[in-house]
Amino acid sequence: MDPLVKLCRVSELSQTDLAERQALATAVYPPAEWADWPGYQIEWSATDWCVRIWDADGALVSYLGALTRQATHDGRPIEIGGVGGVKTHPAARRHGYAALGLQRAGEFFREQPGVEFALLVCDPKLMPYYARLGWREFTGRLLVRQHGEVAEFTFGRAMVRDVQATAPTTGTIDLCGPPW
Repeated sequence: MDPLVKLCRVSELSQTDLAERQALATAVYPPAEWADWPGYQIEWSATDWCVRIWDADGALVSYLGALTRQATHDGRPIEIGGVGGVKTHPAARRHGYAALGLQRAGEFFREQPGVEFALLVCDPKLMPYYARLGWREFTGRLLVRQHGEVAEFTFGRAMVRDVQATAPTTGTIDLCGPPW
């Protein structure tokens, strides 16, 4: 049996769904190991959509958040798709589950009118993985909002992927809100 991949609004998740997502997050980020993670100091944007992937046994093995937002590139208004919170259960890695989730998110972005490209931020050590899936490093400046103030995002690395236009790899992208 193939994995089940489902896109839905985060607001439509049931209490059972939320508990399942929390159990996955705890497996991926054990609290004792992640208690001092510097990313907890960052104001992150909530995502409106999510992609969930279950294995053949019906266990939630991967999850990612997705959103669309008005942003700018070099001062030009754009619509951008965002991917955040990608997580796969440690026991289920290297089976292509996250790739399936990213593929579904890409389909979702193509279905949205005007989404030019997608962007995610990640730990530099994950860049080769995303590059194998067609993402390219954005080497320009990434501006975000942190507690209402404009700030340059330097915590992780930004990667982009074409959706309805060629994604820029240089210049300045202003997310006009918190990162995801």
